[in-house]
Amino acid sequence: MKGILLVNMGGPQSLSQMRLFLKNMFSDKYILPLPFGLRQFVANMIAKKRHPESWKKYQLIGGTPIIRHTESAGKALAESTELPVYTAYSYTPPFIADVLKKMSDDGISEIDVLTMYPQASDTTTTSVFSDVKKAMKHLNGIKIREICDYSVHPTFLEYWKTLIEEHISKQGIENPLLLFTAHAIPMYGVKRGDKYPDTVRHMAKRLADILNRPYEVAFQSRVGPVKWVGPDTDDYLEELVAAGQKNVVLIPVSFTTECLETVYDLNIKLVDIYKKDKRVEHISRVEIPVAHPLFIETLKRIVHE
Repeated sequence: MKGILLVNMGGPQSLSQMRLFLKNMFSDKYILPLPFGLRQFVANMIAKKRHPESWKKYQLIGGTPIIRHTESAGKALAESTELPVYTAYSYTPPFIADVLKKMSDDGISEIDVLTMYPQASDTTTTSVFSDVKKAMKHLNGIKIREICDYSVHPTFLEYWKTLIEEHISKQGIENPLLLFTAHAIPMYGVKRGDKYPDTVRHMAKRLADILNRPYEVAFQSRVGPVKWVGPDTDDYLEELVAAGQKNVVLIPVSFTTECLETVYDLNIKLVDIYKKDKRVEHISRVEIPVAHPLFIETLKRIVHE
């Protein structure tokens, strides 16, 4: 029997889980490429230091939307494909290894591993597939298919085109600049060969060409002292406004669910602030709907293809 494993990063639902989330994330060698012992030490230090302040941000947005949105996508995908869909997470329960064991126990022998990350990256898809491979060492007789990148799948582009056009129409904006924003990754990953920034830029250009609108690309949510791929969304938006750009629509093209990085980093830190800025006539952000039919159709098609 065939089934689908739908994977996302996970999200904390309590203060204690916030600490677990940070510890697990920074223990990931694809996030923090340090020797094992040092990585564990740094991960524990980061989790201990950051988790109270990080949890306050989640409280500001009413908790993590990731779990709820991912579960809804899984249910919609199961209905659309008529296949069993299981959801798992990298950094909070239920974890990938546990869900794969459950799938095996349920008699599923062919598994399509599909992530909620549209652009491939070492920090996301490679990390997920690494966890899958580790788990598979303890499971026999199961065939795995990894589905890696669907950022320029025609249906996914149609999904974003629809969201953007509906947003612009609803807002009544004449000719806004589209500022595509994606989660940044450290430059050391890019130097190691991670093509994620190029994939984001390619997707943004494809969308802008389809929409026939002016656009820019930036990268958001950097943390820590290391150098990250840029330009940084916060800094670049200020540059655009200072240069006279009066109408901007932010489009979070690396995200398929609402999360801290969209609701807090974009809405609260940027849109809400610039709405009060007299230099700006309009600023808004395209929101990510829960289990939009075109997004589910994208996942369905890439599974069948």
